[in-house]
Amino acid sequence: MAIEMEKAGIDAVGDMVSWGGHFCLFYETKEDLLDALVSYCKLGLERKEYCLWVVAEPLTIEQAKKALQKAVPNFDQYLAESNIEIITSHDLFLQGGTFDGKRVAAAMHEKLSQVSAKGYPGVRVTGDTSWLTNKDWAHFCKLEENINELIGDQRLSVLCTYPLAECGPCEILDTVRTHDFAIARRSGGWDIIETATLKRAKEEITQLNEELEQRVEERTTQLRQTSESLREAQMELAHANRVTTMGQLAASIAHEIKQPIAVAVGSAEAAFNWLGNRPPKLEEVRQALSRIVEAGTQATEFIERVRNLFKKAPPRKDPFEINEAILEVIALTHKELENNVVSLETRFGDGLPLIQGDRVQLQQVMLNLIINGLEAMTDISEGSRRLLIETKKDASDGVLVTVRDSGPGLNPGNLDHLFDAFYTTKPSGMGMGLSICRSIVEAHGGRLWADSHDGPGASFQFTLPARREGDS
Repeated sequence: MAIEMEKAGIDAVGDMVSWGGHFCLFYETKEDLLDALVSYCKLGLERKEYCLWVVAEPLTIEQAKKALQKAVPNFDQYLAESNIEIITSHDLFLQGGTFDGKRVAAAMHEKLSQVSAKGYPGVRVTGDTSWLTNKDWAHFCKLEENINELIGDQRLSVLCTYPLAECGPCEILDTVRTHDFAIARRSGGWDIIETATLKRAKEEITQLNEELEQRVEERTTQLRQTSESLREAQMELAHANRVTTMGQLAASIAHEIKQPIAVAVGSAEAAFNWLGNRPPKLEEVRQALSRIVEAGTQATEFIERVRNLFKKAPPRKDPFEINEAILEVIALTHKELENNVVSLETRFGDGLPLIQGDRVQLQQVMLNLIINGLEAMTDISEGSRRLLIETKKDASDGVLVTVRDSGPGLNPGNLDHLFDAFYTTKPSGMGMGLSICRSIVEAHGGRLWADSHDGPGASFQFTLPARREGDS
């Protein structure tokens, strides 16, 4: 499964935009606006994506077409084949002469559904706001928030453009707040503005990690002094390690939960609009309600998986299927893989025996190994970041699990120390993750080890015995 970041086509943005991205541009001149949007649409057309460009004065449809014809070879063919649509702001935002955010959101949802049905590999939308008046500002900001929910994690990116001369401090703050990030084109140069929400999330995650690491350190000190409570301490450390790791994924988890919620909200708004038709479009309403149920179920299942990893409970010994357990971990780390531009390949063996043990603890092992692999590839060029997860039967008819990255590999001289408590190669690491993982695997009757390779990358492998008849 390949995880992609979407290149914007704008040099200052590069590949900061993932599918589902919503960002904005403040511009000074019409030339600056054309320069950015022509590049944005040009890349989309070259990738066979669908492009929707909503123009507003002082830019006209003819000027936008002329600029694209100059920059894009065979532009007229793209236009004839409906790969690009250029409309005015009145066509989308001001039908009937007034702005109605709910109507616009419903129209965008319907347009997205129509385009998605045609099989385009992606959709990119851009719209200008020079038409916007003070009386519609608050309602338009609400629409921008709804767009965040509408696009979710679909193969869609949205670029909103604002004339800098028309934006005061309050308008700029409102705009930045409702987008993933903002860029500004001033005097021929570029500025990138992080949102307050993004900065606050980073600070909160850093604080959470510091608190959790302090708790781990305090508990570790107690462990060195406590033999009678060794088992309890190991459980506490494993739980703290899980919580610390999940803290690193907090932003990704929030995004994954937000996606089905956005689908449900968008579908509900569309259903209300369809019910308002005369006669009501009942089949469309039924389909929208089905999407709401499906999205709610998806969110509930995801939250339950996260809750299981966060909660502290006595070890269990239940039979379970290893591939299914690993897929749940992959779902939790999906956004993190995407953010790090990592291509994931899975090779799951068929007909593997059931495993007997604590599902959450063994998922913790997989979570640690995946995160370690991502961190090992931080300094590797984006096109070379690959993670392989493989399962198959081992020589004793148990299960062998392999996690292999394409990072710089392991120093052969360190292999014997990787699983030692407090041994780490990370500047901010505690050196407990792999030690805890080995303890968990060995407690299940298995073995965990690391291999270096002649080429790039490192492999971590562990075995688990199959469930025996009569095990409870």
